[in-house]
Amino acid sequence: MAAEIIPLGTQLRERRAELGLSQAQAARELDVARTAYRLWEMEAARPAPDRWRAIASWLGISMTAMLRAGELLSEQEAVDADDAVVAAGLSAIDWDEQSANAPGDFFSQERSMIADQIRTGGISATQATNLRGALDRLQHSTAADPSRIWYPGQFRKRYVCDDLAPSLARAAITTTAVGIPTEVFHNALLLTSELVTNSFKHSGSRWVELGIVVDAEQLRVEVSDEGTATVRARTPDLEGGWGLALVAEVATRWGVEREPEGKTIWFELALTP
Repeated sequence: MAAEIIPLGTQLRERRAELGLSQAQAARELDVARTAYRLWEMEAARPAPDRWRAIASWLGISMTAMLRAGELLSEQEAVDADDAVVAAGLSAIDWDEQSANAPGDFFSQERSMIADQIRTGGISATQATNLRGALDRLQHSTAADPSRIWYPGQFRKRYVCDDLAPSLARAAITTTAVGIPTEVFHNALLLTSELVTNSFKHSGSRWVELGIVVDAEQLRVEVSDEGTATVRARTPDLEGGWGLALVAEVATRWGVEREPEGKTIWFELALTP
């Protein structure tokens, strides 16, 4: 009888609890956005190939075990991989460590390791064919979604804090976040415009600074000014209060940071489902 496979989300959750970490802390250790990590634990998304080795190492398991737990390898593919490791006279962890020393991404490293083992007689031609077939299928199945057409980008600029600032901020979002999902784009325009407008109307600041970062998984926007008044979300009314209320409702994460020059209000919007 095959051993029970503990889902990757469960393993991540249990490991995080063992280390006494929050999701945000675990995300930092794995160098990913907290939103992405949370989705992994929920098993609502799978990690990208560039995170696989870090996850396996963090969990203390082999790459084969990690990919099997994430339902990325079939049972037979996992058996073939384990058989090849045994034939090479290595432990699964030794195989992973030697493979990780090769240049390139995960797939290039594994193909280089297979070639080395063939050359030294560690594995048979049949075993090599099985491993390469699994890698080909895995690479194809995890290829980037062609519907994701945005590219990483950054923008930062300080504007005069006047009634022109909101439109300049919207223009910056438009040019920096080209290609992100339509709904996220419109939310980003709305929230950025509201925060910059708040700076213009209420902060008494001479300037407002806009920071934008787009990566593979999220859009982060920071709006800074010289304001020192307490900032908190409240129930909107005829006098206002919509800015932070909208941020709290729409953003994946948001917060306020006090700085020597004033304050920064930031929000993040997830770009993946």
